[in-house]
Amino acid sequence: MIITSTEFYATTCGSCPLKSRRLCRAIHDRSTRSGGEYIPRLRAIKAETRLQEEDEQPRFAGILRKGYLRTERILQDGRRSVLSFLAPGDLIGDVLGLDRGPAFVAATNAEFCAFDPAALRRAMQEDARLNAYFLSEAMKQHNRQLEMVWRRGALNSLERIAAFMVMAVEFMPTEPLPDGSVILNLKISRKDWADFSNTTVETICRTLASLTEKGIVETVAPSRYLIRDLGTLAQLAGLDSLSDRSAMFVDGPPNAKSLRETQASVYSKMGQLKPDRSTARRIRGSTVSGHVSKASMFLS
Repeated sequence: MIITSTEFYATTCGSCPLKSRRLCRAIHDRSTRSGGEYIPRLRAIKAETRLQEEDEQPRFAGILRKGYLRTERILQDGRRSVLSFLAPGDLIGDVLGLDRGPAFVAATNAEFCAFDPAALRRAMQEDARLNAYFLSEAMKQHNRQLEMVWRRGALNSLERIAAFMVMAVEFMPTEPLPDGSVILNLKISRKDWADFSNTTVETICRTLASLTEKGIVETVAPSRYLIRDLGTLAQLAGLDSLSDRSAMFVDGPPNAKSLRETQASVYSKMGQLKPDRSTARRIRGSTVSGHVSKASMFLS
């Protein structure tokens, strides 16, 4: 049976959480004008499905609809390094004719709208508005990945663990509470979290225990975390509240002395030494985070 563009968008896109996205609307308009040439195929994939191996030429293109994907590489010593996570609405695969890259793996059960890569690129060449939308989305995604790289390289293990929780609030399900705290539903496994943060599951467990003792984070259920003070957690991670849109304070910035004491206490619980220099000084000297945030604001 051949499904028409109208039928697909009525039955599939009508219930899609991304149906209001301008990129999806632009593709719909283009498909309607071309007689249904750009009707996507809805693909469901199970967790740990490998869509693309490392350094393999991508054979698919699409928009992630549900769930999360990860990009990863295997290091020379055999360890796995998770490079980034892709969230609903992200472009995946060979959308822009990219070269070979890291492996694409489903971090959770997921769905994506798959397009023919050649037809999609042809549509971008013929439709300036559609091309602009794709480039804008790709730029946002690229900037977020630069932010991920910066956090992995500039922060120590404690800061990386805390920074990931702050970052996850931006693109994973959350439940804001009246008192200003937020419940984070972390959809990825703790092993993925550890491999992305260049640490171990055991270190994450010790860090969470210390943050719980300090009243900053509480584990309320498996993969559900109550973040009592997002601002303090962001500062503990070394994130700049002026350039990072997640590091916002409800009652003003925490006292610098209390932050140093909290960080030293957490390090003590983890059996690590406190850093020689303050995170704030290092973050103020970095311009990458600010540039990424400004670019993201420009494209929003």
